[in-house]
Amino acid sequence: MRSLTRAGWALAAGAVMLLVAGRLLGLLELYVLGTTAALAVVAALFLVNRRPPPLAVERQVRPRRVHLGDRCRVELRLTNSGSRRTPVLTLVDPVEGTSGALMVLAPLEPGEPRSAGYRLPTERRGVVRIGPLTAFRTDPLGLASRRHTVEGTAELTVLPVVQPLGGRVPGGGYDDPLAGAARPASGRSGDEDFATLRPYVIGDDLRRIHWPTSARTGELSVRQDDPPWQGHLTILLDARSDRVDAEAFEIAVSAAASILNEVAQRGDRTRLIITDGTDTGPTDARSARDLLLEHLAVVQRHEGVSLPDPPPDGRSSTGDLVLITGQVDADEVARLSHLRHRYASTQVVLVGAGPTSAATAPGMSLVVLTPGTPFAAAWDSGRLPTRSAV
Repeated sequence: MRSLTRAGWALAAGAVMLLVAGRLLGLLELYVLGTTAALAVVAALFLVNRRPPPLAVERQVRPRRVHLGDRCRVELRLTNSGSRRTPVLTLVDPVEGTSGALMVLAPLEPGEPRSAGYRLPTERRGVVRIGPLTAFRTDPLGLASRRHTVEGTAELTVLPVVQPLGGRVPGGGYDDPLAGAARPASGRSGDEDFATLRPYVIGDDLRRIHWPTSARTGELSVRQDDPPWQGHLTILLDARSDRVDAEAFEIAVSAAASILNEVAQRGDRTRLIITDGTDTGPTDARSARDLLLEHLAVVQRHEGVSLPDPPPDGRSSTGDLVLITGQVDADEVARLSHLRHRYASTQVVLVGAGPTSAATAPGMSLVVLTPGTPFAAAWDSGRLPTRSAV
């Protein structure tokens, strides 16, 4: 698309005024100046009207996934894939949430490549979309420009901050002989006994489907093999906007990511439930760590709905529940109390709030996390659940 720049429009308006003034005053000099200005505008449009030079763009985001605040760069490789020399081009690579990256590309000979790069902002959690690149060609006087889009986009995923917790996460409700030690990833052969059945979720190994039960119920069911030494932790993240403000929610997401990361390092199973309807189902935290963190990278606050009840996993008084929220009312505390028989421990992390009635609910532990306090420090100073035997 070609168009006049601000300077071009100003010169075109000046040309019209000079021609009108020359007509009214009968001055030949004004006619000459007006005609010259008009010809300059026409010539500028003609120069930029030529077919845009074909550019090939290769864009690499390094790395493609970073944690909040980490460094990330985009590397561009631009190649003149045409048969003639390119003019000087102004390049704009759009970056979501910013004005984009601005670069000036010197002329390229046919087949000549050139590299450029710029840093990406990583101050906000989420997916940053990049491209497509736009090339602007202007005339030497800067009166007219023409732009064309070069196909190709990329994405950067900014994950929440993860703080090391030193292994201090609930222990799964078992007398674990390997407590505190690294565990092997889960997975058992098909002919071993299994602990329970659960609904199939995308990503499950099809070999784990229990066909007799699936045929009887009409829904796919998967064998869940939880070795007695492998803990399982359910994280319930409250994303309701009336319970947690924007600043506190970012802290809550980081807290959930830190707990998930610790569970993954320990080799336990986990389940991430978010009040927006997300439910990953029970999964091996180590193998699903990246996917779980990507869920947390894109989660946003939402309106309404009530706090969901975590689905039972077929066991009783095993596993652990961690609720991360901005506040809980008496009704929700009562509901959590009714769930105590499902879990070995229940822990409530209150973000940006003072102690509530959850502090006095029997069998619950409480961590109060205020803005400015590192989650790891608040977690260590909070009341951690005691490991219990089955």
